[in-house]
Amino acid sequence: MKVYESTGSFNPSEEVFSITIQTTNISPDEFIITKFYNICNASRYAIVGILETKDKNATDFSDYPANSQLILEDVSFGELDTSYLASGDKDIYDITTSDQIIVYIHHGIGFDPNTNSDDNKYIENYKDGIYVHLAGGSPPGSKGDGYMA
Repeated sequence: MKVYESTGSFNPSEEVFSITIQTTNISPDEFIITKFYNICNASRYAIVGILETKDKNATDFSDYPANSQLILEDVSFGELDTSYLASGDKDIYDITTSDQIIVYIHHGIGFDPNTNSDDNKYIENYKDGIYVHLAGGSPPGSKGDGYMA
C-alpha cells in the first residue's frame, strides 16, 4: 500500500500531535496505527507510526487508489515507544514551534520488532534516515532510495 500524503501538526505546549494519513478505503476493515516509536537521534526529531489494518488484512494494497484518510488527533508524546532512544538523542519534549519533526508511516501487517529482526531493522534504519526494502519485510509506503548502513 502506498501512503500518498500525510500532514500533521505538533503542539509543544500540550505535548501532543495530530496527523492525517491518506490511505485506501478497505471497508468494512479499516487502517489503524498500532504503535508510534520515538526515533529522534542527535541531529533531528523523528517518529515512525506502524500502519496496519484492524483485521490484519494481508492484501497487497499497492495499486489501490488513495480514497480515504486516517485521522488521529491529540496523540500524547507519552504514547511514543522510547525503546530506540539513546543517550545524546534529541528529546521530543524540547520541540518548539519552529522545529521540524520527521514522521514516517510504515505499513506492516503483524509488525513486531521484538520478534522479527527485519521489523527491528526497519525502525533502526528509519532512525538513521534510511528507507530501504528488506527482503524479509514489505517495502516502506513511499519507496525511498536510501542505502543500508
